[in-house]
Amino acid sequence: MESSEDKKMVETIHCSFVAPNEETPKQRLWLSNLDTVMRPDYYTPIIYLYIPPEGKCNADAEEFFSVTTIEKALATTLVPFYPLAGRFGTDGDGRLEINCNGEGALFVVARSKLTRHHFNDFKPSTENKNLFVPVVDSDRAVPLLPLLMIQMTYLSCGSVVLGLAFNHCVVDAHSDFHFMQALANIAKGNSSIVPAPSINRTLLRARSPPLSPSKSQACAAHTKSESLGHTSKTISPPFVSTILKLSQCQINCLKSQRSSNKSTDSAAISTFQAVSAHIWKVFCVARGLAHDKESRLIFSIGIRSRMSPPLPEYFFGNGCTSGEATARVSEVIGFIPERIREAIGQVDDAFIRAYIDYLEVTDRDSVMNSMTMTESDILVTSWLGMPCYDADFRYGKPAFVSRAEGHYGIAVLINNPGKDKGISVAIELDEETMELFKNAFYDFN
Repeated sequence: MESSEDKKMVETIHCSFVAPNEETPKQRLWLSNLDTVMRPDYYTPIIYLYIPPEGKCNADAEEFFSVTTIEKALATTLVPFYPLAGRFGTDGDGRLEINCNGEGALFVVARSKLTRHHFNDFKPSTENKNLFVPVVDSDRAVPLLPLLMIQMTYLSCGSVVLGLAFNHCVVDAHSDFHFMQALANIAKGNSSIVPAPSINRTLLRARSPPLSPSKSQACAAHTKSESLGHTSKTISPPFVSTILKLSQCQINCLKSQRSSNKSTDSAAISTFQAVSAHIWKVFCVARGLAHDKESRLIFSIGIRSRMSPPLPEYFFGNGCTSGEATARVSEVIGFIPERIREAIGQVDDAFIRAYIDYLEVTDRDSVMNSMTMTESDILVTSWLGMPCYDADFRYGKPAFVSRAEGHYGIAVLINNPGKDKGISVAIELDEETMELFKNAFYDFN
């Protein structure tokens, strides 16, 4: 809920629905099993901070980011990305689908007394989401939910915050950033260089008949903790978020390490594998888990290039699944990026098809029950390599990009902007664990 203090800091001055400015297909769009495993009221909230060029005074804020320009660009962008202008519906069997009716995306303009310095020590939180991202009414019926919501907030220093909420049943982060690239290019008149999204989701249909997946395939691929609440009774609020930065030198240090089992495996360790193994290790230490306890690292993984044939590069939808690595805590503390690499290697076309078939034959309640995380589990989702900082609306690239809100037990990896080759780790934990986690995070021994 938005507090009265939040309302004092941000004032809404305009609110409307922006529809596509050309006729778009009026159709019902089938959603894949990877889409419908998400809750229909779950959104990915992302914020972008834009700082005006030197010499721009506060009075020029709306010239720096013109409402008219952004609103017109949104209407144009929603033509090829027309599913985001629709609403949810159901087919004859009650299955969720998109009613591509062109009703439009929610567009909000606001002013705030805050300055860009608010982002110097930014922490993803419900409070920050409520400030900068439109929040859907929790009582609103599913068919009335806008699938995209955008808020432009003019700060008192002349900077601008773009806050977006993408419905996760409709798109994943890969598609979120594709949309933002398109919106920015159209806003500055470069519509010809915008790659069109591939709307066809039937590429992810289950086989007919669905093949019964093995227990290992079914259990290893279907943990989506965004769909969960707080699942372990041993963990209690308050929960706190933080963003911890790793330099390129620190990442290289992690990548050069090998696990304490003295493995002879000499294959290169990726940045994701090294940083995820480090997060897993530090989490187990911070939680004080017994060395003989089993722990899971769950990770999101893109499937676009892992399917045979590959999905189109600009496939528009949910093109990711989950994998997991499991080990005793004593092994995790020994640093085991190789275990993560092995788990990633299992996510191939057969693995993905087995998961899609599993979702086809399993009722939703059973799927949700199978997604439970325990006190010894942690999830890492990666935005590494995604064009997070490419949304230049003619005013320069964003100075800061982040999820607006965190979720317990989830770490999000994102590249740092500009020439900085480091990465940022946004994570939410309970207060006690977080203090211990931060204390141990920069210990690379």
